Amino acid sequence: MAPGGFGGSTVRCATERAGSPFVIEYFVLLAGLLALSAFFSSSETAYLSIEGVRLEHERRRRLPGADRAARLLAEPRRLLASILVGNNLVNTGAATVGAVIAQELVGGSGGLSIVIATIAVTILLVIFGEIGPKSVALHHNLAVARYYSLPLSWWARLTRPAVAALDWTSRIWLRIVGGQEEAHSALSLGELRTAIVQARDEGELETQDTSVLLGALRLGETQVRRIMTPRPQIYSIDSAATLEEAGRAFGEAGFLRLPVRYGSADDYIGYLHGSDVVAELGRGKREDRVRDAMREAPVESERASVQRVLTEMQTTGQQLMLLIDEFGATTGMVTLEDILELVVGNIRSETRAGSEPVPVSIAGEQFVEGRRGLTDLGAELEIDFSGEEAETVAGMLLQRFRRIPQADESVDLHGYRWTVAESDRRRIRLVRFRKLNPIQARREDGDGLRES
Repeated sequence: MAPGGFGGSTVRCATERAGSPFVIEYFVLLAGLLALSAFFSSSETAYLSIEGVRLEHERRRRLPGADRAARLLAEPRRLLASILVGNNLVNTGAATVGAVIAQELVGGSGGLSIVIATIAVTILLVIFGEIGPKSVALHHNLAVARYYSLPLSWWARLTRPAVAALDWTSRIWLRIVGGQEEAHSALSLGELRTAIVQARDEGELETQDTSVLLGALRLGETQVRRIMTPRPQIYSIDSAATLEEAGRAFGEAGFLRLPVRYGSADDYIGYLHGSDVVAELGRGKREDRVRDAMREAPVESERASVQRVLTEMQTTGQQLMLLIDEFGATTGMVTLEDILELVVGNIRSETRAGSEPVPVSIAGEQFVEGRRGLTDLGAELEIDFSGEEAETVAGMLLQRFRRIPQADESVDLHGYRWTVAESDRRRIRLVRFRKLNPIQARREDGDGLRES
């Protein structure tokens, strides 16, 4: 045999076949099938990773294709089935065309051509039909979803019979395995909180805006008793007092509204507005009684949600509400300002300057009055008090000690050491606290009671 006779003829035959119009057409067909595979793969990734809120935002901005993409995503199971039908068809077609090309190029045994075609087509599909397109779609899912919405809509109409059959089959399998179809719903409160925090972390929201939004979400799940002024701390006036005495009381208290009691400190019958007192005094009615100028105060259960109280205030036009317990006894009061503080944080108004119990730091320890609300303190210091039943720092400590503790008794809670600084026979007046180091925090047990 002449040198290079057999090998040379084999190479020439393969080259001739590769250059034939028949094989070139199949190469073009294979490239087209790979492009379609990339289209369906990227469509699947884009639509499955897209966030409904962002797509809705795009739709409201009237961006091209956003409305059509939203309609497709409204039926996710049918959309996915339609995409999978197309992807499987083009992948099967690519494998078949690859086998034909390999048979033409290699010739001879069909087994060898099938092995070569399988390896080659698999590599091409993984690189150009899966990894590449899906990576692009994952990073640009909104744009891909909008641009692909028109051809996908056409394809969904074309494959509707096949998709309907597949959908019917999947429902049967779902009943067999005992599963339940999940209804498409809006974001839950927890998911909405996560979305807000994520937006802050990504720099789309300022920290203050985030706090306001999270505070607004707390309105419906926070009982009003957690933000009320407790009855012992209410600055009130007797209904039998004169308006002249009421004027002096307003000057001492620094408030615009004062609850009015009838004799007993537990029997509140309304409230007095400072503007009404000024108007009556201007008419010379100094000796008139408070009960003649007072306004009726709405009453609500202390366990009502803050959202409900706010709605009632909007309905009645009142900015103060008395709160009662299950026995009808007054337990406290809440104002519109208290509700605003739950949303936006502490408000130091001109009439209340210096009256709020704020933490004071001395020598590495912070001091706070026992009446300080846990909700406000937790928001200010980023401490999670959601598991506490008490509303105040003193209440939290009383629940742990199960008695009124003496000065210098302490307890480790929530990663802090809380020490009673001042107390008497009736209440905890002042508490000091400091953050525990990691080792001390790990030793914290259920009660964490300590004696200094």
